[in-house]
Formats: sequence, C-alpha cells, structure tokens
Amino acid sequence: MNIDELLEEAENGKRSAILSRITEDALPFWEGCCDRVLAGRPMKPYVVSRLLKEHFNIKISESAVRHHFQNLVADG
Repeated sequence: MNIDELLEEAENGKRSAILSRITEDALPFWEGCCDRVLAGRPMKPYVVSRLLKEHFNIKISESAVRHHFQNLVADG
C-alpha cells in the first residue's frame, strides 16, 4: 500500500472489498444496482452476483452483495 492509498483510507475510511473488485466496465451496472437499492427498489443479490460473473468475470458472492446492499440502505 502506498502513502496516497493510506491517506485516502484515513480520509474516507476503509474501502469495501467489493468496490475494489468492480472494474470500469462493470461500474455502470454496479452503480445502477446501488442506485436502485437506495431508491427502495428490490434487487436480487443472487442475480447481481451471477450477472457480474457471467458478463464481467467478477466473482462476488451473493452474501457479499446482500451485505453491501444492506449497508447502503443503513447508511442512507
């Protein structure tokens, strides 16, 4: 870890492990999912996990996606 990363973490808190796996190609899909969750629209974590794997070759478990969405709602 370099100094810039340490300073960023000190300023913003620890970055979610999920966010570090989301690629630039997958970012629009991921942000769309998060936006819908924040808007109160239900998202199926299993389907999100499957789509990330199938279309973007990103492996994130269903439970990790569920926890991330729950934390988004809790943090508002």
